[in-house]
Amino acid sequence: MNEPTYIERALFLMGEQDTGKSTQLRSMFLDHRLGKYGQIPEAHNLPNSYMLSNNRSLYLRLTSPHEAGEDIQEFLAKCRREMSRSPLTRRRNFAGALQISGTDDLPEGRDVIEAFVETFAPERIRAVILSPTCWGASIDDIPLLTNELREIPRCEVITVDATDRTANGLIYSDFFDFT
Repeated sequence: MNEPTYIERALFLMGEQDTGKSTQLRSMFLDHRLGKYGQIPEAHNLPNSYMLSNNRSLYLRLTSPHEAGEDIQEFLAKCRREMSRSPLTRRRNFAGALQISGTDDLPEGRDVIEAFVETFAPERIRAVILSPTCWGASIDDIPLLTNELREIPRCEVITVDATDRTANGLIYSDFFDFT
């Protein structure tokens, strides 16, 4: 198995289960570079790899590892495997959904990001907290969560209003704009 040679950026959209993480990630397709002509795809089985340029790829993961029932090792192994699939791409990027709270199989989102950073050492990490959620509910203890996430090296933290399904797509895709 090929090792990812370089992980440039990692974007984690964070919320609890059923708060709009995948919908917000899908809105990235408003960016024409992702090959959907600015249209948000409705299909449930989207490809998980997209070319950002001749030398850059994006691994898009719509399902949180918490919701997939993965443990930390399964999640990291799957990320490694998926990001290594394109041997012609030297610079990999990641965008994925992540729950804030832990489950029986996986620790809290903060700990998952920390393990991702320790495993892949991305150049930049951005944690996006969805609050208010797609249902208009605010996440409790945002200051505490924000402070914990900022303790992770190179981790930027922002809070985004997720009540509009399409309002933030270009914010997310711009994180992967290297021009």
